[in-house]
Amino acid sequence: MPRALRPSDVDLHLEFNPAAPEQLHELGTAYWELAGLDPDTGSPVWVQRTGELDFTPWAQPAHIAAAAAVTATALAYSSASCEGKLTLTSRNALKEAIEGRDIQCRACNTTVEQRVASTLHPKALEYRAKRIAEQQVHAAAMETKRELEQSQRDAISERYPVDDEDPISRISEAPIVARVGALAVLHAVGDRAGLIYPIEFHNSTIAPSNTFSEQLFVDAWHFNLLHVHPTSPTDAFVWDDGTTLGTTLGTSIYPEQTRFFVPGMGTLENRLETFVHCLRDGLDLSAMWSYDRPELSDLVHKVIAEEAGRYLAYQLRQHNLPDRTDRHNEVLRTVTTRGASLFSLGHLYRMAWSSARDASSAKQRHPSMSTENAITHGLNQFEQRIQKASYDRGSLNEPFSEDNNLPLTSVTDIVFRIILGMDPMSSEPAHIADMLSAAPDDELRALCEAGIPSHRELMERIRTSTDEWDGYEFRRILARLEQQPPDACAPRCAHDRLTDVASEGGQVYDRIVSRVGEADAAIVTAEATSLANAGHNGLRADDALLSAVVHLLLPLTDLEPAILAEQE
Repeated sequence: MPRALRPSDVDLHLEFNPAAPEQLHELGTAYWELAGLDPDTGSPVWVQRTGELDFTPWAQPAHIAAAAAVTATALAYSSASCEGKLTLTSRNALKEAIEGRDIQCRACNTTVEQRVASTLHPKALEYRAKRIAEQQVHAAAMETKRELEQSQRDAISERYPVDDEDPISRISEAPIVARVGALAVLHAVGDRAGLIYPIEFHNSTIAPSNTFSEQLFVDAWHFNLLHVHPTSPTDAFVWDDGTTLGTTLGTSIYPEQTRFFVPGMGTLENRLETFVHCLRDGLDLSAMWSYDRPELSDLVHKVIAEEAGRYLAYQLRQHNLPDRTDRHNEVLRTVTTRGASLFSLGHLYRMAWSSARDASSAKQRHPSMSTENAITHGLNQFEQRIQKASYDRGSLNEPFSEDNNLPLTSVTDIVFRIILGMDPMSSEPAHIADMLSAAPDDELRALCEAGIPSHRELMERIRTSTDEWDGYEFRRILARLEQQPPDACAPRCAHDRLTDVASEGGQVYDRIVSRVGEADAAIVTAEATSLANAGHNGLRADDALLSAVVHLLLPLTDLEPAILAEQE
């Protein structure tokens, strides 16, 4: 507990210096404001410590600034030199006077008076007033900046919260390219305590080209596999005035400055670990349905083409031919697109290396040849090699391995090594196409059918439990199933049309309920599903619906559908 101060019996008289400005008067008053006396030593205790006073704009040390502002007189003490009233030079002078020491007054201390005169010189005052005004303007600007930043931070936090969500549902809703894009970004960028940044498109770590890298990122972001984190700097966002000074958040971001995180629950690190595991599961080829595989096939083709084009451009640079024109780039895209459908990446690497060497040799043989023409010659050679090998595959030599000086990009590693489980350099397009054609759709549809109870079993359970449910509840469940998206277990499986069939069943119920009553209308509607099964290409879509209805209508039933509707 702090000691109580002894009330001061020191009679201090302050006289303002008329030549000093008002702000300096305030400083002088604060400097000489006594809180009391120390109960043990009797020394003065001040309201504010010297370090808490803003004296530096006026003079240093603090007692000179205070002396320029006011004349402090200790009326009970006398000057040791002139025996007049003791005008104090500093706080320490008062302390020593209380202790009984001989102290000179201000008038006798020429040094203090000279410093005061210098401090109050008109030019000095003008300079200090200007500095103070500048400091005030700067302080006001900083306060405005802080208020703006806080306003922006509030807007960012409101727009981009960190909410818990199910990563599996996010991944299942995203197309293959978006899933691959998310994993490519995570592999290329890494994380810092669960935050993914900085995302760079120009360094060929995500994908072989800037455009391809940006496309993969945008797909992942737009399908909610990457979320903007609210700790991102304010200049990562576009504001309403098109600069960083607005207060209304726009809809665009600067990805290179933005910090991202992934869907999930818990800490950012836990989210990331779980999400990557789920993302890999979502790219498992053995479980990939037929309508996802063409998308993956197109992606594989694009990866091979862009990696081949990147390697040829690299080899041209290595042979001192770096300056490709837009026309060169267009030809290169056309040639690599064709080559990617015919040959492995390693074979295209070998053709690219030979073609770049041919371009360099041609320029050396013909010194007058322009760089542009030399590159054109190299591209022509590349195209001719592809053309020749397409007619005579026996002319192909062993494919190149990966070049350690130009590592394959993240998307290439993911597509080949993680999804396909194949070597990216030696895998032939025809082999890849065969692998992607083997979708598990038929097997999954068969499992789906096997998991649906028979129509007879379902109807028996409904008829023998009329005391456990009513027709209104039956109709309400149909409406609920009509509104929620179907959870299909394979393309065109029995559950794929659950929403449509629920709507049809609801219409049957509504047409007859007024004539037969709620309970009978429910039984008739359920029985009618057996007639509708034949109308869905042989799939038991209506039994799948009836199975879901029974499960929700009678939660304790021992008949479970293969795909259970989500509980409320």
